[in-house]
Amino acid sequence: MPVEKMIFFGSHARGRAHKWSDVDLIVISKKFRGKRFRYRPLGFHRLWDIRYPVDFLCYTPEEFRKRRKEVTILREAEREGIEI
Repeated sequence: MPVEKMIFFGSHARGRAHKWSDVDLIVISKKFRGKRFRYRPLGFHRLWDIRYPVDFLCYTPEEFRKRRKEVTILREAEREGIEI
């Protein structure tokens, strides 16, 4: 899947993860257009052999531009996260 931007954020990105922390990733791709929000991360779990908890927040570029103005966690992730 072509990804325009991926942002690693949260406790792992800040170096403050604990035993039960998950990995937080924002994934931005045009390929999410027309797909229901809750089903977007499923492809990543199927594609990669992930053996730890990962929370994928998947947005189209338009959704991310709009929602980062409204949703605090997206603003914080963009400001403090690591683009990968």
